[in-house]
Amino acid sequence: MSFSDDDILLEQRVRFGELFDIYSSLLTERQRAVCGLLLEDDLSLAEAGEALGMTRQGAHDLVRRSRENLDAIERDLGLHGLMRRCGELSLFVRESGVSLPGEFVDRVENLLSDHDESQEADADV
Repeated sequence: MSFSDDDILLEQRVRFGELFDIYSSLLTERQRAVCGLLLEDDLSLAEAGEALGMTRQGAHDLVRRSRENLDAIERDLGLHGLMRRCGELSLFVRESGVSLPGEFVDRVENLLSDHDESQEADADV
């Protein structure tokens, strides 16, 4: 399967948004503001820069540093990767549930639902 540049850009934007959702509280207030305008309000760099009283280039530099910070935090903590693997495990268990022992499926589902509930509680904070 071949990916186009658009597919790669979309994948990068989705990952950036997921990292921002997880780690935004670890960014500076200004970094959170510009990333929020781009990711949540879907503004362009020029529009985000204008809203924050800076140039498009200033907004671009701030977003670049924010992405670098988010990537570094993910390398250190790995929560995004862990959440992705939990999702994959959940999907695998649901798809394989018929061929797995019921007690095993129930236990894994309970563990994953505890994980999901703790994520929801963290999101509410």
